Amino acid sequence: MKGIFILFLTVFFGSVVLAQPKTAPNNLRAQLTKIYNEDQQQRQEYAKLEQQYGWGSREAQAFRAKLKAMNDRHLQEVDQIISRQGYPGRSAVGQPLDQVAFMVIQQSTDKAVHQKYLPVVTEAANKGELDKASVAILTDLVRIQNGEKQVYGTQVRVNNQGQKELYPIEDQAGIDQRRKQMDLEPLDAYLRRMGVKSYE
Repeated sequence: MKGIFILFLTVFFGSVVLAQPKTAPNNLRAQLTKIYNEDQQQRQEYAKLEQQYGWGSREAQAFRAKLKAMNDRHLQEVDQIISRQGYPGRSAVGQPLDQVAFMVIQQSTDKAVHQKYLPVVTEAANKGELDKASVAILTDLVRIQNGEKQVYGTQVRVNNQGQKELYPIEDQAGIDQRRKQMDLEPLDAYLRRMGVKSYE
C-alpha cells in the first residue's frame, strides 16, 4: 500500500480571515495564519505536480520530502505553543485558526506525534475548543497505526492499483451513528466525496 491518504485541503477551512477574538495576542493569530497559508500553498503545488508526474515519480517523492520538512518545522512551532499555553483553541484564536495546530499534528508522518497529542486534541474538543471531528480523525489514525480497525471511518488509503479504499472499520452497523456523534457526515456521502467507490 502507498500508505495513508491524507487530504486536508479545505476539509475544515475556507479562507483564513483574521477577524478573530481579542483573547489571543495578534502575533499568535499571525503565526497560525502563516503556518496554515504556507502549508496549503505547498500542498496545492504538490497536488499539481503529482497530477503531472504521478505519485511514484522522482519529482513527487522529492516534493513529499519537502512537505515533511515543512511540517516538521511547523510541528516544532505548534509544540512550543502548546507547551507554553495549551492547545490554541476556539476561545483563544477563533475559527478557523483553532484547526491549525490539529492540522499540523495530523499531517505528521510520525505516529508517536499522533499518540502524544491525541489526549491533547481530545481534551480541547471536550472543552469546545476544537471540532469533535478532529478527535475522530486522530483516533482512527492512531488505531490503524497500531494495527487496529478504525472507529469512525475517516482514513482512506491508495492501493497498489492507484485506487482509493477505506481502511477496515469495526462495527459497520453502527458507523453512521458514531460519525453523527462526532459531527461527521454519513459514511457513504464521505466516500463519494473522497472518490471511494466501495468498501467492505
